[in-house]
Amino acid sequence: MIRFLLGAAVGVVLFTNPEARQITADLLRSTAYAIASEQDGKTFQDRVKDAVVEKVLDDK
Repeated sequence: MIRFLLGAAVGVVLFTNPEARQITADLLRSTAYAIASEQDGKTFQDRVKDAVVEKVLDDK
């Protein structure tokens, strides 16, 4: 119940405060950009996949 009330309070603050809404949007946008941007021709998903494959091969 406390989680719900806390979530509702945060939602109201974000909905009624334009500055908080802008900060949240900027944070989400920068996070999405970091995940989706290409680095050395590879996306975040490719880099994670390579790391997992490398770890699996190292364990054998």
